Amino acid sequence: MKILIEGVSILSLDERRPFIKKGYIYIDRGITVAYNEGEPPPELEFAEYVVNESFAVAIPGFTVGMGNILEYLFQFTQKSKQELMQRISSLTKLETEALIEVSLASLNQNGVTSIISFIPEPLEKLLSAIASAVSDAWTRFRIVIPFANLSSVHELENAVNTVIRSCKDMEAIKRGLLSLGILIENDKETDKLTSEFITTINEKDIFVYVNYAAYVRHPKVFEGIKNRVILDPDITTTENCAYTSLSRWKPPCALLTRETIMLNPKKLLTSLPTHIYNNDIYTPISILTRFNSMNNRIGVHRISEGVHSDIILVSFRDPPYGPIPMEDFTILNALNNAFYNVKLVLVDGEIVVDNFLHLNVGEEKIRRVHVIMEEFEKR
Repeated sequence: MKILIEGVSILSLDERRPFIKKGYIYIDRGITVAYNEGEPPPELEFAEYVVNESFAVAIPGFTVGMGNILEYLFQFTQKSKQELMQRISSLTKLETEALIEVSLASLNQNGVTSIISFIPEPLEKLLSAIASAVSDAWTRFRIVIPFANLSSVHELENAVNTVIRSCKDMEAIKRGLLSLGILIENDKETDKLTSEFITTINEKDIFVYVNYAAYVRHPKVFEGIKNRVILDPDITTTENCAYTSLSRWKPPCALLTRETIMLNPKKLLTSLPTHIYNNDIYTPISILTRFNSMNNRIGVHRISEGVHSDIILVSFRDPPYGPIPMEDFTILNALNNAFYNVKLVLVDGEIVVDNFLHLNVGEEKIRRVHVIMEEFEKR
């Protein structure tokens, strides 16, 4: 589809033109073909879908992680995590799928286009439900499972096959929306990382998240893994890296916390300690876009020509989030304080949210989740 977004401010996070006060973006078959200030040239005006919006800003979509997506709708319950997961595991696949789809819709409508989620009990039914829900909702998603739970290479291959087999739209696989990761936390887990495991990990493009302490004690083991992310490094590193604590974060690493509530970018933005800003108002949004995307090799970290289009359009046109002056400082201050409303979401050039409504997760799924929630309270 050819999409033209015009009349908007653009917070591109691209070093050449990080902010455009008023301009346009032209997208063709999922790729940003052109973006610039001013009016679009005549040859770009005949798009299939046109958005002409004032008091709005286009931004790269947010990347969040590593909370458990299965807990997202239950994050305020008084039940223990153990009891909660027991109840979730008793749901049917279709019920679980509906829960996940509605959770994804909620995150999309908060500006999220890429999610990394740690699933501590990767049962086949859960993996299958996640893959089905992700392909329906159309969101970039990486399932991270504990390596401690895998007793053989065969189990890892089964997890990959389950995800692929359960995907309702194979375009989600072909276009890289779905991916798999494993989490290695200690030496004991590192010891069972055989060459056979490493071969499968590389062949299947699986991402390995490894604790820094285990990584530095066994560097030769991890050197053979092409997709690796080092967690909580003690020193500055050129590796892809991430911190799991808000207070410890520093660039150029990502920020991934297992607190499920932090999957919500509004909660994350308002929870960031002020000392990490380092007098740079771009820092919070850069975490959610550039640092999280680049270190995890998921999603798109900037708006630029020739790049896939994961773009959100934030409206400041009407109350309660506007109007506000459309200057970069004002926009960033509003975003950093979670003072925003998402009108449009594109994931790989596909429209997921339009005019504040999710196009892929409708009332039927939401009503099904209402029933599930009511049953949860009765048990």
